[in-house]
Amino acid sequence: MKFDTLTLSLLGSTALLAALATGLSLGAAQQIDWLPASPARALPGTAKPVSQEPLPEQSLALVWQQSMFSPERKPDLATGKQQASSLAGIRLSGVIIDGAAQWALLRLPSKRSLKLAVGSALDNGWTLSAVTPQQATFTHQGQTQQLSLPMLRLPPPSKAPLITLPNVPTP
Repeated sequence: MKFDTLTLSLLGSTALLAALATGLSLGAAQQIDWLPASPARALPGTAKPVSQEPLPEQSLALVWQQSMFSPERKPDLATGKQQASSLAGIRLSGVIIDGAAQWALLRLPSKRSLKLAVGSALDNGWTLSAVTPQQATFTHQGQTQQLSLPMLRLPPPSKAPLITLPNVPTP
């Protein structure tokens, strides 16, 4: 039987890999040589933060009147916090309950989305008092209203006849 050089080189590399695999499985090269531990370095000293004196209320109020980055800025418009007698136009679009943290996802009449935590209030004075997986309860001046998630339903079944395959005999 005559072997060419390619067959001999493949047999040799196979034998070498088998010997290496056997040696590794028997525990060769499992001991790790670590370098000796270096002495601990001292941490740099930490400086105390510099405390600033609180600004007077009058100086802080000026920031709301005119921004230092935008001189043309005017005071914010009033948000119109008129008292609303109901939650008309507000829809409950989702509920998040994560342990003690509870939120209601609302869609306002202005198409703006809002995430409201239990105990927080809307601009119109209604306070989110409780959340269940299907509804949110709001209170305002002794009144209570509930918003429920919309119950999506499947369409009724079709009245069209089922599709049938033609009866074709096998050849």
